[in-house]
Amino acid sequence: MAEEIRSKYRSIQDIVFTTLRDEIVSHTIKPGEVLNSVELSKRLGVSRTPIREALNRLISIGLVEETPHRSCYVKKISLDQLIEIFYIRAALAGVATRLAATRITELQLGRLSKLCDGMENIEGPEQYKTMLEENREFHSIIIEAAASPRIAELWEQYYSLSQQYRALALELPGRFDEICSEHRSILGALKDGDKEKAEYHAREHYFNTAEKIAKAFESKAEA
Repeated sequence: MAEEIRSKYRSIQDIVFTTLRDEIVSHTIKPGEVLNSVELSKRLGVSRTPIREALNRLISIGLVEETPHRSCYVKKISLDQLIEIFYIRAALAGVATRLAATRITELQLGRLSKLCDGMENIEGPEQYKTMLEENREFHSIIIEAAASPRIAELWEQYYSLSQQYRALALELPGRFDEICSEHRSILGALKDGDKEKAEYHAREHYFNTAEKIAKAFESKAEA
């Protein structure tokens, strides 16, 4: 009985965490907006305990910050910080994909190919959410193939730090199709076992996203 109660509580906490994370990433909850646990508790229909636990998890992955007075708000990230995060991700992805080029299995290549097919044919109102999920799986397979626990740990850390802006990148004109094309280039290099090309295409994938987001920010600043 005790285990069943713990499992139910964990499920509620996970649902609250996922809901708030998705709302922050999609900018339904705006950067800088205060996250009031009482209001969130009423809106989501849960007690304040899972709200507090979810906020702590959001703080740990860098999406939420807490003031000395223990109020929480959605973290604002400057353009300079954002570019730095994507450049670090580019370096990590480049090294990981280089390692993966000589270590990846046929089964992993098949999974990557299937994901490319799926991403190129995504349609409907949930296309951005589906793309984000399949994009994560695509890169996770490459990290898995690299077989480097240290790179995997760092990649996960910086993946979390960039969560707010991946949805934004997908909405930029033409970026959806570009991402699919870049994934194909990465996959092609991995199939060929070409370490140099694999690293190059992986790094360019992240550099292109950073460049697109930077231009979008600059356009908003000029408007």
